[in-house]
Amino acid sequence: MSDKQMTINDIAKMAGVSKATISRFLNGHFERMSEDTRTKIDQIIKTSGYRINQQAKALTDKQTHLIGMVVADIENIFSSMLFKGADQIFQESGYQIILMNSNNSLDQEQKQLERLLSLRVDGIILQPVSEMASHYQFIKDTGTAMVIVDRKLTPQSWPEITTDNYGYSQLLGNFIVRMGYQRIVMIGEKIIDNSARTERYSAIKDIVNKAGISAKLIEIDRSTSDSDIYNLLMALSDNLENRTAVYALKGTILMRVIAILSQYHVAVPGQLGVVAFDDWDWAKLVQPQITTIQQNPQVMGKKSARRLINMLENDNMKIDTTLIESSLKVRDSLVDYHKSKSI
Repeated sequence: MSDKQMTINDIAKMAGVSKATISRFLNGHFERMSEDTRTKIDQIIKTSGYRINQQAKALTDKQTHLIGMVVADIENIFSSMLFKGADQIFQESGYQIILMNSNNSLDQEQKQLERLLSLRVDGIILQPVSEMASHYQFIKDTGTAMVIVDRKLTPQSWPEITTDNYGYSQLLGNFIVRMGYQRIVMIGEKIIDNSARTERYSAIKDIVNKAGISAKLIEIDRSTSDSDIYNLLMALSDNLENRTAVYALKGTILMRVIAILSQYHVAVPGQLGVVAFDDWDWAKLVQPQITTIQQNPQVMGKKSARRLINMLENDNMKIDTTLIESSLKVRDSLVDYHKSKSI
């Protein structure tokens, strides 16, 4: 045989049968096909070196075994661990995953989602940039299965795999209050359109209202300088005179806060308490180690993959919420002002 790629037409001519018969053979439909014909086609395929075009076969099967995953910030280690967990489950189940980054941009997110739809993915795992389900109606219109991970949509329109951000942030806030702090300064990226950050912020506001203390919010982006952050922390803590705990709303913000406090020689926990909602185990990499709510993104990725496979293989389209367990890790970054006062 020549080096030319064999086609289904070539096999049909060699076997003396129709192209439709070859197609039925390749797809395992042997009814109305004699044993002699089956044996003849099988031998020709084996001796000719013909390779099934999996992409073309997927068009026939109407299933590609491709899964799309879009994360908000691929530079965040949370996204890497999320992908790792999902990829493990998909590999075990015979699916291939395509990872894409929205870079926290709604426009880019839509382009990435449209690219995945053009690739005819069987399903999508999405860490959404927007809270509004209407922004993703075009996916529902295609009938493509989807699971929302880490965040929530309003109204809920797909299965969601997330953390109890409000509950765990409330747990952390109560601990801060119990340690005798009079002010909590939250710091993070803009909370609008981000359900995780909104819930963490709301929990602290509810805690301080009950406790009769104050809470402030610092919203930053990539253009916010270290000196700007330092000046805001100083102003909101009354130049370190107020018993203030800084609450970093995610792990990457925590690392930046710690670097700034070190740069400006602010002692933790002596002058400022520091806590965080940690995406990964950043808090164990610094001294003192930081009190955190510790998430488990790898488990979140595994759960989202299993939920999507269940949708695809069992036609389970139930809209539900799965909460992934987190934990409060008490370390050395807060001063117990009640105890220090009594000493």
